Amino acid sequence: MRVKVHVKRGRNGAQYYQSYIVEISENITILDLLLLIREKLDGTLSMRYACRMGVCGACAMVINGVPRLACTVKISDLKTDEIFIEPLKGKKVIKDLVTE
Repeated sequence: MRVKVHVKRGRNGAQYYQSYIVEISENITILDLLLLIREKLDGTLSMRYACRMGVCGACAMVINGVPRLACTVKISDLKTDEIFIEPLKGKKVIKDLVTE
């Protein structure tokens, strides 16, 4: 499956969308997708995660307009091949998807 991912990036108030086209299995999570992007396409992409089980909340972000935990949302659950990922709204952005 091929998906187009738009990640809102930046720091110090200057933000922009960066797009990636990624070939993936539809059973992976958004967090796995972001880690794949960081590993294979863009080593500068920043996000937080810890437990990978939906307990700690470190990977909270806005996925297709809805605040969610990236480790619990599967690509197949979104039923789309275009994904928009943003940092949590109302929080100060440190870098990319990392907020205070």
